[in-house]
Amino acid sequence: MDVTNDDYIRLLSALLPPGPAWSASDPAIAGAAPSLTRVHQRADALMRELDPRTTTELINRWERLCGLPDECIPAGTQTLRQRQQRLDAKVNLAGGINEDFYLAQLAALGRPDATITRYDKSTFTCSSACTDAVNAPEWRY
Repeated sequence: MDVTNDDYIRLLSALLPPGPAWSASDPAIAGAAPSLTRVHQRADALMRELDPRTTTELINRWERLCGLPDECIPAGTQTLRQRQQRLDAKVNLAGGINEDFYLAQLAALGRPDATITRYDKSTFTCSSACTDAVNAPEWRY
């Protein structure tokens, strides 16, 4: 929302009690208006930073929070718009736990030749014997 000094002068004047002691043209009101206008404009800018699609000042913090850049796309190789789009895709990702979803995500991240290998070995359950292995030796570490 674009506000001007005149808007704040009007707002501050409306807050003054009626009477001869205060005037709408008081220098204190005119002096406070620019500071309030700047604060308002910075608050509006901060609201734009909350959306990963429009962030500019806080994009480095957003990326650090989301683990970007990662090994799929190295740092310094994308434009600001591409970084915003990648961040938006990571933050607003909606999908499921199935093979097609993960293959589509890998393709979108530049890995169209990726494959998923299923390990259908029976899992350790509460009815398993205490001496049964929880996992295969190669998966221990």
